[in-house]
Amino acid sequence: MENQTETYSEILCQFLDRWSVDKVRQMTLDQYVSVGHKDTFCQWLETRTRQLGSINGLPSWKFGIWKRGDKSKLPQKNYYYDENYSWQKVFGHGRDEAFKSIKDEILQIIDYAERGHFRRIDALHLTQFVKWKIAYLYSGERLIPIFNNGILAKIAADFGLRGNRPYPEIQDEMIARKPVHITTHQYMLILCAKFGGGAKEKAESVERLRRTTRRAAAEKNTGTQTRRGAVTYVATQKHNILQEALKQKLVAKYGEKNVLMEENNVDIKVLQPEKIYFYEVKSSAYASDCIREALGQILSYAHIDSDSRPKQLIVAGQYKPNHDEVEFINFVKKNLNLNFSYENIDLPSAVGAKSL
Repeated sequence: MENQTETYSEILCQFLDRWSVDKVRQMTLDQYVSVGHKDTFCQWLETRTRQLGSINGLPSWKFGIWKRGDKSKLPQKNYYYDENYSWQKVFGHGRDEAFKSIKDEILQIIDYAERGHFRRIDALHLTQFVKWKIAYLYSGERLIPIFNNGILAKIAADFGLRGNRPYPEIQDEMIARKPVHITTHQYMLILCAKFGGGAKEKAESVERLRRTTRRAAAEKNTGTQTRRGAVTYVATQKHNILQEALKQKLVAKYGEKNVLMEENNVDIKVLQPEKIYFYEVKSSAYASDCIREALGQILSYAHIDSDSRPKQLIVAGQYKPNHDEVEFINFVKKNLNLNFSYENIDLPSAVGAKSL
């Protein structure tokens, strides 16, 4: 039984530590899926990260290739098999060819998820459960971890989406409606409590949300934090990609000599005759989180800067703000009387970034 005191972020941290992108590239078939091994990639997806969104409900064929516990039990006509493994025909004729195709898809999903190109994932062949669970785990918590088709259909209908809507479209609507003041996981629990299957499932979601909220309020961890390396590394890499993309956009607009990186700790500073622009780049998955993390820093940098020209403060992140976040930005501007804006950076080129 999983330790109920583990937080969602700790579980995600453990997954990313065990299955970094480099480790996925080096992953063997036996490390991907096996019988009786709890450390395989598929075991982590289905069991060890269950609190981050369940993908239970389908047999092992959902992983594309699987090792048969009962070697005499052969699959249906849509599969190839050898003495140990079975796999979906769409991935290739031989076991090695199939696994290479599956691993290539996983790496493609990770790349799309990190860059926020979620709609491209739908065209890949892995089952919806598997590919979207992978996408969530590598998305920086941008996606809402709900994968059950029945719950998703109820959410889509409540949002006014008619018919059988593609998964990315439902995700877009969930993200657009996520309130600023709650986390992705709390929002997932709220939606599951409202739209879950039966009374038992709804009651369990409500109880998990209650326990999560209570722990967050009552259990402050003052000890040394561990196992943060993988998440920190991923966030740093994303920050560097965003910073470089924004720099290239600003250089094209203002000229290279006017765009300074990391001067006095400022991510990017743009010098103009009548004004200075201070950019603080954040890699969080939501504009509101980027703003909360950045405002104190960017105000401090502007305060200690000796240049007398007026300063425009800009927080930059990957994603556009949703409706609730636009209201949050306007609230900050009005109540703190700040010359501040938020700008999203489209990857990889950062072309078309918009400000509020």
